[in-house]
Amino acid sequence: MSSVLYYALPALGSYAVLSIFFLRRPRLLHTPGVPAFRPRLGAHRGGSGERLENTMEAMENAMAQRSDLLELDCQLTRDGVVVVSHDENLSRQSGVNKDVGSLDFEELPLYKEELEVYFSPGHFARGSDRHMVRLEDVFQRFPRMPVSVEVKEENEKLIHKIASLVRHFDRNDITIWASEKSSIMKKCKAANPEMPLSFTRCRVIRLLLLYYLGLLPFVPIPERFLLCFLPTIINRTYFPFSCSGLNKLTAMVTKWLIMRKSLIQHLEQRGVQALGSLCSPWAAPRVGPLPLAPAMVRISKPKTFQAYLDDCHRRYSCAHCRAHLANHDDLISKSFQGSQGRAYLFNSVVNVGCGPAEERVLLTGLHAVADIHCENCKTTLGWKYEQAFESSQKYKEGKYIIELNHMIKDNGWD
Repeated sequence: MSSVLYYALPALGSYAVLSIFFLRRPRLLHTPGVPAFRPRLGAHRGGSGERLENTMEAMENAMAQRSDLLELDCQLTRDGVVVVSHDENLSRQSGVNKDVGSLDFEELPLYKEELEVYFSPGHFARGSDRHMVRLEDVFQRFPRMPVSVEVKEENEKLIHKIASLVRHFDRNDITIWASEKSSIMKKCKAANPEMPLSFTRCRVIRLLLLYYLGLLPFVPIPERFLLCFLPTIINRTYFPFSCSGLNKLTAMVTKWLIMRKSLIQHLEQRGVQALGSLCSPWAAPRVGPLPLAPAMVRISKPKTFQAYLDDCHRRYSCAHCRAHLANHDDLISKSFQGSQGRAYLFNSVVNVGCGPAEERVLLTGLHAVADIHCENCKTTLGWKYEQAFESSQKYKEGKYIIELNHMIKDNGWD
């Protein structure tokens, strides 16, 4: 036994060192793909948080909110038209218990006047446009807008129709194949191999196994995108367990397994963009902070922010979801200390919510403060000074502390 360990332990140690070395420097083994686009804000179901999902009105609104990726699902009508629709059956969307494939395009019913937003029971989206749209119309309206097209069913005719439309509109480099099933993705790749691929569910499991076994640096990755819901978002409404504590535990474990900074950085260096779905508090929940690399891209449903700060101003945004927080002109002082390090004092902020006020003894004395959180991702950012009990500290009343760990300089300034 001792002789086995004598050889095995050094071998395992050498393997671990090599694995870590190439995990951090994958370009020594692999030539990274050059992405045709780098989305920073995507619209789930075309922007279902503010308008009726997958309508042209929702997509135009998403564009107005500076989205640079549309996430769409497609179905095929009886007369062979590719339409943008999440569900094959129209009951949820239109109240008509028929499948899209059983109707011609002209026979498709209107959407309901309001639709409950996915992952957010009790929240509804409304809009004046209730018409289902063709994928062809989307490509014509947004010719250079990157789009993720998800195929849910093994419908080869649908897959080939999508592939043909992508070629016709010369969108091979900016249209992503997406599906949860590997069998479907295999057919998608065969139909149009020029389109970038995203990971399927089985491929994500394989990716994680390779990562934790230390084999990932030595294995080729054909996918260019990792699309997934952030586990702690799903926990709010999606995990099936009746016990909320078990749901939270599952979310924590899943988050720990997937949201590894070294994994995301490794993928980024190999040309794989990680897109994690987060949603607004009006559209669906999201939590933070996350242990992600700076290159991690987030997809969200507009409505992403309540308020938008002008592009001509230097501004600060939430580090976890990019929601606008404050203009540089409203910065009072950089000389404050938060619970997790340095913090800035602002005269006014946007897109934040306040908790109940409570008295706390801070470095400068007793104050009544209320914790503030990002309205978009619910991350605690700092606090608001409600009342100062010492006359020398009165200038802080009504002002806001935001910790540097939770904000970034946005709008291209240093």
